[in-house]
Amino acid sequence: MSQASNDTSFDAEGDARDAGTANAEPTPAVNVDAEKLAKSEQEVVSLKDKWLRAVAELENFKKRTRREIDDAVFRARQDLLTSFFPTADNLDRALELARGNEQLFKGIEMVAHEFRSALVRNGIEAVPTVGHTFDPAMHEALSQVDSPDHAPGTVTFEFERGYRQGDRLLRPARVVIAGPGSTGGAAKADTKTGPSA
Repeated sequence: MSQASNDTSFDAEGDARDAGTANAEPTPAVNVDAEKLAKSEQEVVSLKDKWLRAVAELENFKKRTRREIDDAVFRARQDLLTSFFPTADNLDRALELARGNEQLFKGIEMVAHEFRSALVRNGIEAVPTVGHTFDPAMHEALSQVDSPDHAPGTVTFEFERGYRQGDRLLRPARVVIAGPGSTGGAAKADTKTGPSA
């Protein structure tokens, strides 16, 4: 029986110790660990935010660089191709002058056709002009003339052919447009949207 009473007194002392510990203030080591944990969590959140921003900035840099390279390639290509446009103009003029000489006309026509095919292979197409509605984004009006064959605002004559690559204008077409006193039919609409400069 003495052993049972010793076990009971031991349990009572242990319970009293546990109750005293539960009511006591947390130890400073626990406070320091909680503060370190909170500080570490804030640092993790901050570093994750910085990392996400750096990844987003890298993606923006890649897109910006790709766009700048594409623009630089386009400008270089445009400069090169623009230097060939006077040659195309001269071939057209030579065709007009060679109309009386069939063999000369055929020879120049073959060269002009090959030249235009090379432009098309590079995505360059002529800007539609005669019979189409004047579009200031694609045409440069040199003058206005009243016409019985065209509606007002319609291109009636092309002085110099214009060229575009996709939606980008390389050179505007220099044209004459029908004036406000014109009495002709409706103009054809261009099937493509206006080019960007």
